[in-house]
Amino acid sequence: MKKIAGCLMCVPLIFSVVHAGEADYIDQTFARLNYLTGDTYVQRATDLGYEAGIINMPIAQGDRVGTTDGRAEIYLGIGTYLRLDLRTKLDVLDLPRRSSGITRLRLWDGNMYLSIRKLEEEKPIEIHTSDVSIYILDRGLYRIDVRENRETEIFVFRGMAETAGDGRSSLLKSGQRLEVVQGHFTSNPTLFTVAAIDSFDRWSGYREDLLRRRLARYYLPGELEDFEYELAEYGRWDYVSPYGYVWVPRGMSAGWRPYRHGRWAWYPSCGWTWIPYQPWGWVTSHYGRWHWRLGLGWYWIPTTRWGPGWVSWYVGVDYCGWAPLTYYGRPAVIINNHFYADYSEPYYPSNSAAMTVVAKSQLSARDISRVAVSKESLSSKASRIRMSSSAPQPESSAQRMKVHKLGKDKLLLRVPDVEPEARSGSRIKSGSANRAASRGSESKATMQVTPRRIETNEIKAAQTKKASVKEPDRRASSSSKSVSSSSKSSASSAKKGSSSSKNSSSKSTSSKKKKKR
Repeated sequence: MKKIAGCLMCVPLIFSVVHAGEADYIDQTFARLNYLTGDTYVQRATDLGYEAGIINMPIAQGDRVGTTDGRAEIYLGIGTYLRLDLRTKLDVLDLPRRSSGITRLRLWDGNMYLSIRKLEEEKPIEIHTSDVSIYILDRGLYRIDVRENRETEIFVFRGMAETAGDGRSSLLKSGQRLEVVQGHFTSNPTLFTVAAIDSFDRWSGYREDLLRRRLARYYLPGELEDFEYELAEYGRWDYVSPYGYVWVPRGMSAGWRPYRHGRWAWYPSCGWTWIPYQPWGWVTSHYGRWHWRLGLGWYWIPTTRWGPGWVSWYVGVDYCGWAPLTYYGRPAVIINNHFYADYSEPYYPSNSAAMTVVAKSQLSARDISRVAVSKESLSSKASRIRMSSSAPQPESSAQRMKVHKLGKDKLLLRVPDVEPEARSGSRIKSGSANRAASRGSESKATMQVTPRRIETNEIKAAQTKKASVKEPDRRASSSSKSVSSSSKSSASSAKKGSSSSKNSSSKSTSSKKKKKR
């Protein structure tokens, strides 16, 4: 190390090492925007504007997700996927904590599929509409359609669910459907058989087959097995001692490095969170550690602890930078094709090929790789970076707003400092300025949560003695009303005052608390 120290270009940088144990304060879980076809928008819990959804965007508790002319798939947790049809609007009311907690969703309009491979007893799932509350009791496949926020139709392809409406509760088993209109059950649960299907059924079936496919060999721990198919498609597994099998991405350029092709987003609950632009980047950015070896390049070591971004930060007056953390909790260093996994010197070398540096004003840029400081000019920029023990704080500047067009709908979107690149398959086009409302009048109305009425012993009896009904794959044509997957949801554009006054008069019933089982 002493021989190499003379040729290292060192600057007064000090890193804030984030050990695996120091991230235990992040008890909140995040959903993942897993797959998109067309335009999707996301509205944060305390944000007026919407932003265009992109793959790997974290979805937090309190966020709203909507589709216009496209469909979206959201990864909720181990083996659990939520799929939204065209022109569908949904609120993520609650997400579980790391060890326990409830997943509570509110479907305002449109159609959704819920696929559950594993349902943990301490992490129940609820779906609420304006007509009915649905409590998922078993793993399986469920479809829920809401028409004009006043009529709900429920299909249980596999599994079991309890539905609670206005003064009534019912148990739905595999192969049964139920229709609820304005809180009233139109009939008892009825059977449905395989018949003609719509495009949303076909799309969900395709995604289901893709995600459930069996691979010849599994390398990830059980908590991460849902990402096996992504890593198998975009890379390979090699054995590297002493870490075991590591994953190597395929087709990366010579200058590629982790946490460079994507962007940082600020979340109050966990700070700066990395959004990777690679389709496989969710698991390799929020779990595990990155190392480098000559002849192999960058490789990823799996671990099971989620983090917003496993990096070490460098903060200066005008510039800030970061480098991926190694398996030993140190910032990665690459000098003259030599990798240092346990670099413990007080100053970080500015000519390390593992570091990314940007101007502090560009930290939230939409594509870090475009605004990163080049290696040639890094020495002069790095000389102004001083010691820091924490990540940069977000700038408290007012966000610029602009009306953009997503499909046929005008939405209020935030305008970033650096415009994003056009996404494949869809593009945001500028529209004429127009007054846009925030979340719409329906979100301010009091949500009716109907308490459950079926006793626990009844549910257990039904689970042990399942009805001998042939499991269908799709919805029946015997449904009383066919659901159009492209039904339009009316956009809320009323003024703030008038919408709140109408809501207060139309829905004044206070929300009931769910009774403990």
